[in-house]
Amino acid sequence: MKKQIITLLIFLFVSVKAVACSCDTPKPILEFYSSKYVFEGLVTFKKIAKDSATYSIKVKVLKNYKKGNIPKELHFTLYYEKEFSGGSSCHMEVHKNQKLLVFASEYKGKLGFSIMCSNSQVIQESGINPLLQKVLDHGNEFKLDNYIYDLDNTVNGEFNSAKPITNLDSIFKNAKAIKSDKPLGLFALYINKKGELVSVFNFFDWYKSSEDFIIDPAFGLMKEFKVKSRRPLTEFEIYTIELLKNLKIWELKKYKNSQIAVDYMAYISVDFDEKTLKWTYELK
Repeated sequence: MKKQIITLLIFLFVSVKAVACSCDTPKPILEFYSSKYVFEGLVTFKKIAKDSATYSIKVKVLKNYKKGNIPKELHFTLYYEKEFSGGSSCHMEVHKNQKLLVFASEYKGKLGFSIMCSNSQVIQESGINPLLQKVLDHGNEFKLDNYIYDLDNTVNGEFNSAKPITNLDSIFKNAKAIKSDKPLGLFALYINKKGELVSVFNFFDWYKSSEDFIIDPAFGLMKEFKVKSRRPLTEFEIYTIELLKNLKIWELKKYKNSQIAVDYMAYISVDFDEKTLKWTYELK
């Protein structure tokens, strides 16, 4: 969990200029959940199109992981880059006789998969990573709305962004001036699947309590958490938490494919400028 929190801190405070082919691989269980087929297969045929824009492959299914029927053989058409046929940071080519782990999904009526930005991969001699194998073995037991979803690059792309229904400006417009040694801070808010604000925490307490959070060992998602006070709150923190409790109703966070609503965490940085007597905030 500490590693996830550090990733969250980087996500919250650091702006990184993305390179052209940068992307985040979805959390394996979420890609498993959204895929039509998840299987191990052997590439038995490959043909490059005459215009060299695409190539077609046939994959013999060796082992099916996702519950439901699957054809014995599947056909895919993949993008081809002749100049990078050996593989590059932005492109990887599939070859005949390779053994694959495939997370296949439908898009506009066509079945496809990608080695890049996906958990689909060429299976090397060392086999599938044990943590990924655990997801494959238990993926059919997964219930999407049994977990609390945090800010995580491997999760964010699978859900819509959600914000409070109550206008944030109205909360801080009439807030009183306050004196404090540190009139700024980051706050964690827990919102349930009904869009109701359940609790607000000083981020320091939330972070320091993270070692005791209950994380599903198979899927790497948070099931429960309990936040303990790690130090006395400042006057600024106490007052800001009371202000944020007025954000009672939030938009639902829904999984894009199934539209199932889930419990989730949101984060707000808040600052009070003692010179201008203005409150500022940013929803993360």
